[in-house]
Amino acid sequence: MNRKATAFSMSVVLGIGFLAFSRSIGWALNKGFSFTLLGYYTDSPLIKGIVLAMEGLIGMIVPPLIGWYSDRIFTRAGRRKPFILVGGILAGVSIYLVYFFYSLNLPLLAFAFMLSFFYFSMHLYTAQFRALMPEFVESGHRGRASGIITMMEVIGNLVGFILGAILWVMNRQYPFIMGAVMIPLAAILTYSIIDEKELEEEKLRKVKSEGLIQYAKRMFGEKDTLRFYAAQTLWWMGYEFIAIFFMGLMAQIILGTATQENIDKITPTGVLLMGLFNIAAVFSAIVGGRIYDKVSKKKAIITGALIFAVSIFVSMFIPIFSEFTGVSKLILIAFILSIAGAGWGILLSASYPVIGDLLTKYKREEFNGRYYGLFEASRSLPIFLGAILGGAFSTAASESVHAIDYTILFPIAALTVVLALPFIYRMEKLEG
Repeated sequence: MNRKATAFSMSVVLGIGFLAFSRSIGWALNKGFSFTLLGYYTDSPLIKGIVLAMEGLIGMIVPPLIGWYSDRIFTRAGRRKPFILVGGILAGVSIYLVYFFYSLNLPLLAFAFMLSFFYFSMHLYTAQFRALMPEFVESGHRGRASGIITMMEVIGNLVGFILGAILWVMNRQYPFIMGAVMIPLAAILTYSIIDEKELEEEKLRKVKSEGLIQYAKRMFGEKDTLRFYAAQTLWWMGYEFIAIFFMGLMAQIILGTATQENIDKITPTGVLLMGLFNIAAVFSAIVGGRIYDKVSKKKAIITGALIFAVSIFVSMFIPIFSEFTGVSKLILIAFILSIAGAGWGILLSASYPVIGDLLTKYKREEFNGRYYGLFEASRSLPIFLGAILGGAFSTAASESVHAIDYTILFPIAALTVVLALPFIYRMEKLEG
């Protein structure tokens, strides 16, 4: 850009945060209701997992490619904003069509196609959305900016889950109408608020001279970047093991079995529990950003990951309290999810600025699009793997007890998150 990133501009941060808010509403509706809608097509955890894995597959391909391309161009609107506008409008249209296809009782293949098109639309501007913050905020202030943006992102989840649950009970199409309005609205407003400046000629020439193959080769020499991507892949996989199959887990724990009838019954309660998880994350996100800026980047990430992992591990013991009533188990789940959400909020706000800060040290800040494309790919690979492996693990566990069993995912998820921590500990250029 002609000007350097400012230390901290609240209007810019809030503009990016509003975009994060609206996108999270869309992702919350997907997490809250896609699994339940799929239950009307199939009871198989594996088939459900394969369909939902399309989010991860698309997220591994689209953000890195579009992020790389957006680094190399400049239109009158900017490098990132055109993708934000088009992607936001398409995502708003397609999220309603997901429900519309379901309401018409179209075949599973048609429903899966429209769900996949929604994923494509959202990922059309994922890397661009992520790249904006480090391009407008200087290193040393990015933890604070990340805390605010992450807080708004989590509030979006909260609105999607809690208001979505209320609207779902009133009429099943209402949550999808909400998404169809909010997602394009935020894209249009952010497009209007953010003022991208053209890259300096020298930086633009530097970006255009690096092709995909050269970029891929360089990546293997940046050990800290690879360590971070590996760590993020692992902790997001742990999260997705739980999030993708959450309604099945809640039906099994609270109602005893994960039949489609019980999943249907528990969906509004389950979505509210997801909201509670995000309430805790809202309050901890700012704390995580401050720890990242003022105390230690590594400690902020590791602390959040450990709180989340331990909480998930403890959850595996809830079903053994057979003397507990459904209400008692619900209260216990709510308590554990609150702690897990606090850890997740710290982890999210502390991990968002990492790539931007590494690029500052590498003196490659003009390459934010492609690096944040891979940042998103390392969040999407776990969705792909988590959906398929989670479905496979649950199917295998179900065979031994002759009923669908999702609780095996609790210890697997916790272990996966813990395995990420040595990668963060070994990062050499993150601190300082």
